[in-house]
Amino acid sequence: MDVKQILKEYQTQHTIKLVASDLDGTLLDKTGLLSETNRKAIQDLKARGIQFAIVTGRPYFSVSPLLSMWGIEGLVDVIIANNGLEIGIQATGELILGEKLSVVAIHEILDLYEGVPGNFCFYGDNALYGQEMDAFMKRVSVKNHLPAYVVDMKKTIQKDLEKLLLACDPNDLEMINNFYLAHQSELYRGFKSQDYLFEFMHPSVSKLGGIEKLAQHLGFNVEEVIAFGDNLNDLEMIQGSGFGVAMINGDPIVKAHAKIIAPHHDEDGFAHIINQMLEI
Repeated sequence: MDVKQILKEYQTQHTIKLVASDLDGTLLDKTGLLSETNRKAIQDLKARGIQFAIVTGRPYFSVSPLLSMWGIEGLVDVIIANNGLEIGIQATGELILGEKLSVVAIHEILDLYEGVPGNFCFYGDNALYGQEMDAFMKRVSVKNHLPAYVVDMKKTIQKDLEKLLLACDPNDLEMINNFYLAHQSELYRGFKSQDYLFEFMHPSVSKLGGIEKLAQHLGFNVEEVIAFGDNLNDLEMIQGSGFGVAMINGDPIVKAHAKIIAPHHDEDGFAHIINQMLEI
């Protein structure tokens, strides 16, 4: 069965209320920019009365200012940021918050992972803090226009945080994930969000959880959501939304659980699927 037929079967059973898309590796190209083709697809969604949400691991404060640069200010209805922790309703300015990662959990992680290779980092007070000024810290600082500081993590972190990041060499990521699986805790959940990044958050927080909260808040069903993603932090929303779309450049596990596979994010894969959907 081809992609258009699969979409048609879904649309005969559900009215699409929301299209939710991850940013990096999904909606944006490899340079972190939005193509005109993808921007036009979002515009076409809006013209059909379908809401559009960005669902990202990036913190809310770093995403909101970029909408105008991408040319989609006024086209985005909701920003679900920090992997579901923050839900920003653009029309009203309302910000719905989830549970933060406790300081107890953070210190437990820092102690447990002391011998694991990588650089622990966190966002706070519109800045980025880390154990060392590595390539990740420098790149994120420039990309998000944030100051970056090297700190003693245990002394500095004395309150709950949105999340804790472990930047690492991509070759170490599988080992870090296996270490996490062998040392799981009820205080936090961990997951790969990029090929060089492992994140820790409160166990109740996920991108799917953010979509579920949004659906309840706006009065629609999660079955009426089409979700696009590529990495393991997108897995739950790909599985749990009404129709999950994985990018061909995505993680094999994510692709295995998607309804369909979209073309590469550098080839306007998002727009390719949206255009087929709107033609039905």
